[in-house]
Amino acid sequence: MKRIGSLAFLVALFLFAQWALFGCASSSKKEGGTASSETALRASFSGFQDVVIPSDIAVNKKKSQVYSAGKVKVGLLTFTGRVDPDSLADFFQNNLPRSGWKLMTILKDRDHTLIFLRDERVCLITIGETWFTTVCEVRVGLVEKVPEAGKGTTTR
Repeated sequence: MKRIGSLAFLVALFLFAQWALFGCASSSKKEGGTASSETALRASFSGFQDVVIPSDIAVNKKKSQVYSAGKVKVGLLTFTGRVDPDSLADFFQNNLPRSGWKLMTILKDRDHTLIFLRDERVCLITIGETWFTTVCEVRVGLVEKVPEAGKGTTTR
């Protein structure tokens, strides 16, 4: 086994010290705030009034589009940040049902895909990783209601 050179050791020590200092600074409570026991990610609301987004990820306005469709908003919001994809998926699984969204399915391979349903809308969340960041896309759209067979329609 090779020994790590003193320069490499000093660089590693410096990076660890920076990580420890910035980690402590970002984990301190804001005045008057409370920490959630369920998740370390803080929540905020997005362009969609009933979709809770962790405040540890930032919106990418160039890759986001939100439109009004009557009383509701639909579209795509893209977020990036340096968060763990698994904890981000857990955040959505724990917090969206509190806003009235019903979890329909979860798909996990290289990326996470979560599908929620609420009233006449569907929310599709995809979470993936790049080299340095996590990318989260939140799509909200309308669900087309199909008339039931035999009610108000005639068939021949």
